[in-house]
Amino acid sequence: MNPRTRREQFALLVSVSCLTTTTLPALSPALPELAEALGVSITVVGWVQGAVSFPGILTAVLVGYLADRFGGRRVVVVCVTAFTVFGAAGFLADSFPMLIVLRLLQGLGTPGLMGLSIALIGELFEDEKDRMRFLGMNLAFVFAVQMIMPALSGVIAEGGAFRPFLIYLAGIPIGLWALRLKVGRPKGVASSPFRHVRAARDDMHRKGTGVDLLGQMAVTGLGVNVNAGASMTAVPLFLDDAFGTGSAGRGLVVSAFQAGAIVTALGVLRFIKGRISSRVMTAGLWLMCIGLLVVYLARFPAMVSLGLALAGAGFGLVVTLAQRDAIASASITYRGLVVLTWVAGVRVSQVVGPPTASLMTGLIGPRSAFLMIAAIAALAAVSWRPVRGWLKRMVYG
Repeated sequence: MNPRTRREQFALLVSVSCLTTTTLPALSPALPELAEALGVSITVVGWVQGAVSFPGILTAVLVGYLADRFGGRRVVVVCVTAFTVFGAAGFLADSFPMLIVLRLLQGLGTPGLMGLSIALIGELFEDEKDRMRFLGMNLAFVFAVQMIMPALSGVIAEGGAFRPFLIYLAGIPIGLWALRLKVGRPKGVASSPFRHVRAARDDMHRKGTGVDLLGQMAVTGLGVNVNAGASMTAVPLFLDDAFGTGSAGRGLVVSAFQAGAIVTALGVLRFIKGRISSRVMTAGLWLMCIGLLVVYLARFPAMVSLGLALAGAGFGLVVTLAQRDAIASASITYRGLVVLTWVAGVRVSQVVGPPTASLMTGLIGPRSAFLMIAAIAALAAVSWRPVRGWLKRMVYG
């Protein structure tokens, strides 16, 4: 593949990644208004965010198998279509159950967007140094969209709580562009998805990376809970309750989380080597803990932004390293399946995080919710490396 084509393919995959990253932040600033318009309380409105991630838990592994067998282009095009059609249809929802159903259908497209774009970038750049650099660039664009999206959505929501759903129409040109995808050709894998899963498991066992993948899923899951639950769900509700911040202002505050993530994705991570990556991941967990404590202590919106920026910097460290290691944990034949398995773990956190955050906010108050999540992050920072070492000794001897 010549350099010009490689650049075009990378730009296309970045666009696909950025499309799926609008899933949660496009609606985050409008959650209080959506709750009011739909006649539901803040303790349940988080399901608007959680429902879209639920299908990914059930379908991510299957999508990975289909991409390995039939090629990434077909799967990406189908997933972009489902994401766009059902996402934009939320604008027409006239009840809470109808909106939840549409978000569930939209969620059928999410596994093939972020997960496959990561796997295909790994296939596009086989050199480890290039792969790390371009994965960091991809994440930086993703975080930039997540940073801009809440502010843009907040402004759009000033004209109506359902208008942000129209943002998903951006998938139309991206879906047409995806027809030009050349990377991710069929790999001639086993005819049965169960055989393919067993073969991937055996491959990771030979490489001694299976336990590492589980650890990456657990640590990434915590980071996603901080992002989707605390930042994108609890913080808007907290700003509305504590400071009376409007939707546009809430969007600006929430975007600070992504600003912190961009710094680490573009800056520090390209210099990280494998030997110290686990220590850097631990540092990322501590940054998330400290950032949440700052939000807990906040007495004005700017202090919330500072805390979110610190937590976002930690999130950027954790997710970029986890992506790199997930790609490297299996041979190229099984890469789609393995990366989508990692994505399934992410989806669990995206399902659980938003409704749990809104429930905790309604029951114990937002400040106590931030304190509780900070304590969980601190516990993970202290324990995840010893637990991983113990499991590796038990499994591999």
